[in-house]
Amino acid sequence: MRFLPFLTLSLLPLATHAAPTGIQVAAVFNDVAIMSDTLRITVEGITPFNAPFQGFKIAAGFLKIIDKISASITVLQSAAQDANRAQARDLSDPAPQEAKSAVPFPDEEAKIVVAALTTFVKIHQALLNVVIGKHGILTLIPFFEPIRRALVSLEKVVDMLAFLVIGLIPTQAPAAQTQFDKLSVTLKLTIVTYS
Repeated sequence: MRFLPFLTLSLLPLATHAAPTGIQVAAVFNDVAIMSDTLRITVEGITPFNAPFQGFKIAAGFLKIIDKISASITVLQSAAQDANRAQARDLSDPAPQEAKSAVPFPDEEAKIVVAALTTFVKIHQALLNVVIGKHGILTLIPFFEPIRRALVSLEKVVDMLAFLVIGLIPTQAPAAQTQFDKLSVTLKLTIVTYS
């Protein structure tokens, strides 16, 4: 099974209640970048002749990306809640026990996250630009509205992910914010194009 290593690495913190590592967060960005590139190739192949048969793949592809990002958000939120509980326990217990919690990543891991994020942003922007370019063809098919809705949902999960990831990489927060801002501009333009 091709997805087994991906699921194991990306969702390991959820299964073990351990804090995610920078390597695992970077793996999520790499996985989503692969999904985005695969969808870009699909969108590039859409023509006026095959659009009625291929158009649904765009909304479905975005929904898979949204699901992957949402699962990662759940992991990061769970780790943050664990950190809050551990901090509260540490403040009330004169002899606190060691707890694994979501703490900022060391700078070396933060740099790995930003490198993966930068690659993801470039690949996802390429996908969004192709989707913008196919707008004329895609307005002719009944999948136009589901594509628009998927883009709006994607914007929401990317914003949530940005907030969580930037909190984990304070030493590289400006670089990460720059990448998320670049992606946000292209995503907003795509949404406006499909509105």
